[in-house]
Amino acid sequence: MNKTVKILILASFLVASGKLCAVVKYDEGRLMINGIQLLQDNTNPLEYYYLPQYPKLAKNEDGSLEFLCIKYVGANKESSGGLFHALIEYTLPDSLVSLIGRELEQQKPGAVIVGPVPLMQAFNDGQQGVGSFQVVSAILSKEGGQDKFNRTVITSGHAPLAPGSKAVVASLLTPEGATLLWNSMQGTTSDVSVTIQAYYEAAVKAYNAVVKAEMSTVYEHFSRVYGVQQEYTKRQLRRIVDELKQNGTLSVEVFDRTSALGIKDNDLDAILQLVTDKLVEIMFNAESGWSQEPEREVAVEPGQFKGRQNESWFSRTFLGSKDTKYYTDNQYVMKKREDIRTKTFYLNLSQSTTVKVPVYSSGNLGGLFGSMDSRYFRIVDMNDPAFQIRDLHFQIDGDYVDSFQDLINFVSVNFRKKYDATHDDHTKQITISYQDVKGGNTIRSVNYPRLGISTSEWLNYEYQLGWSIKGDNRTIRIPEGQDKWIKSNEPAISLRPPFEKRVIEIDAERSQFRDAGVVTAVIDFASVLAGTARKYRSIALKAGDAVNTVTTAVYHDIGEEIVYRITWYNKDGRQFRTDLMVLESDYLYLVPPEDQKFALL
Repeated sequence: MNKTVKILILASFLVASGKLCAVVKYDEGRLMINGIQLLQDNTNPLEYYYLPQYPKLAKNEDGSLEFLCIKYVGANKESSGGLFHALIEYTLPDSLVSLIGRELEQQKPGAVIVGPVPLMQAFNDGQQGVGSFQVVSAILSKEGGQDKFNRTVITSGHAPLAPGSKAVVASLLTPEGATLLWNSMQGTTSDVSVTIQAYYEAAVKAYNAVVKAEMSTVYEHFSRVYGVQQEYTKRQLRRIVDELKQNGTLSVEVFDRTSALGIKDNDLDAILQLVTDKLVEIMFNAESGWSQEPEREVAVEPGQFKGRQNESWFSRTFLGSKDTKYYTDNQYVMKKREDIRTKTFYLNLSQSTTVKVPVYSSGNLGGLFGSMDSRYFRIVDMNDPAFQIRDLHFQIDGDYVDSFQDLINFVSVNFRKKYDATHDDHTKQITISYQDVKGGNTIRSVNYPRLGISTSEWLNYEYQLGWSIKGDNRTIRIPEGQDKWIKSNEPAISLRPPFEKRVIEIDAERSQFRDAGVVTAVIDFASVLAGTARKYRSIALKAGDAVNTVTTAVYHDIGEEIVYRITWYNKDGRQFRTDLMVLESDYLYLVPPEDQKFALL
């Protein structure tokens, strides 16, 4: 703890902006067309993403493969061997995507393919991207710590998950390794395979309860009364039908995987029980509920079917009590009534979350020899120094690719190959910028001629590096000084920034936030970078976050430390800020402070 740490306290906070990633459905919407898996978008059912089958050799714009396998033969074993170089991509050709899109349109009119499934680097031991891209090969591996078949193996380390990105595999082989690899490439399956580990986020239903209730009451009434009067006789024919039907159904379907996903669903269960109990009471209450019977219909109401007519005043006065003969008086009364009542209820309680779906895919670089020409498979005579050209490769270290997103502007390489007085020095300058890395172009090549040099000295060269840091107008030069150069004879150079990277995992239980009345916790990280103390990053954790754990990377000069400070905000508008602390571990577990420590803003 005796190291000097420079701390730069900034008044403003950095606002972190996350890149939006599409989320696909996990439970439904999967299609398989021509062996390619399609996943449906979580919000738009007509949008689909494709998942590539396996990694394969990358292609140039002219359609040629980015692949090279060379056997070179020199005067002795030390000057003989082989060179293997391949660029790997994980995507589908545009022609195949178009074909699948047409097949998708036939199966689901209006559906389109919007691109590949957004993949993210796999996690291993809490660090992002470790082991996400691996080369499986007996020739390109080490056995017992000895390099029997290869002198140097370089890989990008990061999987080519972004559209247009590529991963590299390069190796300088011994004569035995070159012979084995050359013959391996002639078979249908070679000794070189590549494996990709990644994951994508998919939406999954954690809890879903559907309550359906229906009550129907059908009342039918039919009555017919026919009265006939012939002089003083009367006959009546009566047909009455009364029918009442009641039918009630209550359905409760519950789909629950919250325990497997670690989600609390106590509130949803309570709502479901309350709704179900209330529905049972309403449905089967015959007095005031849905099952209440309708008022019954009377077949013939009083005064509706008149009987024999009374004797008139004229008959009684002038004709005496003599009975008067009446004409036939036929009366016909018919009633038909249908009373149909239907009560329905529907409730859908659902809760969703996202899960990380792992993706494992492997591809073999086999069956290439018979279909390729000398552009890809070459035998070079090292004894012809007049026309030899050497290719060198400068590539960003795979562990620091993500540093270009928020830290590095570019890295420049000054290359120099010195000859004797009969030839001018061969020089070249290359640059790899943020835009290049974003597009997956993390490698640059340099070549120079042998020019008749008969010794192995022709393999020696020199280079300088310049790193540009965002927000700093200086360029960090390695080595320091215009006249100093790095000497090397390696076929490939891994470009590693002059600072260290620490991956920090921040963990906090959100339920503790809510119990303590905390709405947000902001963690500020500061470090010494390029000799200047600066606030590097701020991470905000909110009580409503769905994920408890956040992983971030912090960069610092070699030998320097990282400090951090936590600011807590509660729902009453008060805050509590801790003192600056040295980051001792790469794991932080946050616990809200006691309420009396908070003060008004």
